[in-house]
Amino acid sequence: NKYSSKELKMVNNNKRGITLEKSGDVDKAIELYEYNIKHRFQGNHPYDRLAIIYRKQKRINDEIRVLEVAVDVFEKDVYKKRPDRNVKTNRFKERLGKVHSDKKHENERRNNNE
Repeated sequence: NKYSSKELKMVNNNKRGITLEKSGDVDKAIELYEYNIKHRFQGNHPYDRLAIIYRKQKRINDEIRVLEVAVDVFEKDVYKKRPDRNVKTNRFKERLGKVHSDKKHENERRNNNE
């Protein structure tokens, strides 16, 4: 088996997270995905799901944190010759740029209404 026990745990966390989300237990899914990003999981699933969940919950700072970790992991940890590495890194960077832009516009809107 080429996976460590920690890697297998993270893969299982992703699978369980999907099931938990489908059953409505988003908070428990968040815990599993957060474990995975804390341990720098080298797949996009937990980063994608957390970014979407946090966007829906209007937790913009958490969304930014998750995307920043994703970019860092894909730039520094993921095998350089992995075929999808650059595509995923760039996608995370684009989403991060959009979130920063949205946050800036929201702050400007708020300031104009004060």
